[in-house]
Amino acid sequence: MMFLRGILALIALTLANTASGYFVFGQPQYVALPITWTGGDVDIDLPLQLQSCHGVGLGSRFPGCGWYRRAEDYTIEATDFDFISSGSAPSIEMSRVVFEQGINSLLLKDGSNIPDTSSTFLTPRTWRRVGGKVSVKVNAIDLEGRQPGSYKATLKLKGMESGGLIPYRDNSDLIFDLNIPDRIQISGLKDMALSDKSLKGNMDFCVYTQSGSDFKVRATGLSSTFLLSGRVGYQLRVGQGGSLETLTPGVDGQPWKGSTQQYCGGGSNMKFEVTVPPSEVSGLEPGIYEDTVTVTVTVL
Repeated sequence: MMFLRGILALIALTLANTASGYFVFGQPQYVALPITWTGGDVDIDLPLQLQSCHGVGLGSRFPGCGWYRRAEDYTIEATDFDFISSGSAPSIEMSRVVFEQGINSLLLKDGSNIPDTSSTFLTPRTWRRVGGKVSVKVNAIDLEGRQPGSYKATLKLKGMESGGLIPYRDNSDLIFDLNIPDRIQISGLKDMALSDKSLKGNMDFCVYTQSGSDFKVRATGLSSTFLLSGRVGYQLRVGQGGSLETLTPGVDGQPWKGSTQQYCGGGSNMKFEVTVPPSEVSGLEPGIYEDTVTVTVTVL
């Protein structure tokens, strides 16, 4: 009978040492600083903390590492990779998500690839709480043409200590706020030269607006009217395709449709036409006559 009690005691001790582990994130929720997209890729790093150890977990009133003080490997899984619009706009998917802690680097998402990380074991290298981070990237190409507004993502992390017979799990929500402003950009403007043998000139340029919003064009010269060197009157027209409008100095013109691609993908979507009436150069002494035109585009 004494021999039997010794075996039972040994078994009980072994189970107590391997029955459970302990894993916890430092906070149930982490919130990144809000980001306003200004062009290019969006990169966000959000620090976090976690602890994974061999300890007193499930079934204990005070779960923790106990007196064991031994690190245990853990796993990290992630779900919900979309930025959701506060309105009715389509969601925006995270392009790449990576978890890092110490020497560990775990790819959670890369494009359409979402690896199964449930059996990828990471080591904290200490039983104490450690710092890490989650890095989120959204490619610029996935943001161009998107409707302006506020977008929020709640990336859900699940961590689990993997060394115990009864694993211990914890969850944390990572909150990201992304603002897409109603941006507008004009590009491709350059100097234009006319002569008495060619009194008309054309110039193509590009106006980009977020989500292709409409915009208006305003032009002003150095004086209240369009004059070259204050003496030679000229006409300025602007438009798209075969449709052009004559601009009045300092007055907004009609609406035009913006391009959803910055720099119009290397092309153009707008045209300026400058014309000097022949009557303006009749009897004019030789010389160079010039004006500087300021062009303002306003999104509607």
